[in-house]
Amino acid sequence: MQRVSIDQKKNTVLVNLSTKIYKIDKILKVAQTFTEACWVNVSGDVDGAVQVKLKPKSKDISTKKVGYEFLNHVLAEMKISEDI
Repeated sequence: MQRVSIDQKKNTVLVNLSTKIYKIDKILKVAQTFTEACWVNVSGDVDGAVQVKLKPKSKDISTKKVGYEFLNHVLAEMKISEDI
């Protein structure tokens, strides 16, 4: 399973995260902050894998970059609270 996968035709990016590694509360917090720039859909199982679908609201936002930015923000949130 790829962590970040991009669908250029649909202009979306999927970020796949294991909740055994990434804390669900941090994923949801970052997802909320991304709603200003992207349509965000979080699905999955809080005790397994979570998939975050991001669709930029503007053509100026790169789908290639937004997925990795999301992942970096989750890591930063975990580091801030020292959950890593």
